[in-house]
Amino acid sequence: MDKITFFERMERQITSGKKVATIRDKTESHYYVGQLLEASTHEEGRKICDIEILGVEPVKFAELNREHAKAENLPFVFMLKWILRKIYPTENSLYFIRFKVIR
Repeated sequence: MDKITFFERMERQITSGKKVATIRDKTESHYYVGQLLEASTHEEGRKICDIEILGVEPVKFAELNREHAKAENLPFVFMLKWILRKIYPTENSLYFIRFKVIR
């Protein structure tokens, strides 16, 4: 099974179903609808859970909106953009990847 990593601080949000998407750059845009992945921690590689990819959509940084922030379990778009700029300082072409936890 292929893998995808998340920061450890996201674990509870993912397993509770509050975080149902992630935004990545082109290097992590190869996922496809229906794909099953092992979600693990970025820091230690510890398994969090298995997820199924529900959608992969290109999105421009400037076009990020409330829907994207809500799917990331964030209350405001400005918070999402602030976090993404820390991870991808200059990237404007991103990918909105929706998923669900497989129990």
